[in-house]
Amino acid sequence: MSAIDEFEAAREDLEALLIEVLGAVAGEEALPVWDEGLPSGPIVWSRLAIHDEEDDSFTMVSVRTSSIVARVLASRMLLTPDPGPDDLLDAVGELGNIAGGNVKSLLRHSCRLSLPAAEVTEDAKPTETGVTVRAAVLGQVVELTVDVAGDVSGLYWPGGSPLTDALESRS
Repeated sequence: MSAIDEFEAAREDLEALLIEVLGAVAGEEALPVWDEGLPSGPIVWSRLAIHDEEDDSFTMVSVRTSSIVARVLASRMLLTPDPGPDDLLDAVGELGNIAGGNVKSLLRHSCRLSLPAAEVTEDAKPTETGVTVRAAVLGQVVELTVDVAGDVSGLYWPGGSPLTDALESRS
């Protein structure tokens, strides 16, 4: 079974995971959505990798949402009425970290989890690879995508150096 087949078989669990994490972090009810995509406008997203040292494979976990959801999450998580741009990145990075930890527990039990990297983009086009599940919270869509990692550059591991340094040291 390929990794994508494994992710597809876990689709319902990934959807339940996203709904649970969103509900806990946002303090609002989250519901599954299937036909809705991300809105136009700025998208705040985070990505992190799960490294399986046994077979040296990487699984990428990413979370994408609107700047509206990011702003509400940042306000609630940081207890500030007017979060700045860095606060939005921190909030969605932490949402990605929580989701990634849960994906790791679900699919990659004894693996290492990188720290999240977050950024803002204007690109809301759908992810073309991996398995993507969506949920709505605060009237906005949040996407969770799990995929085989192609590019893990720029990610860091807790207590360590950039992932690229870790990869180079193994060769």
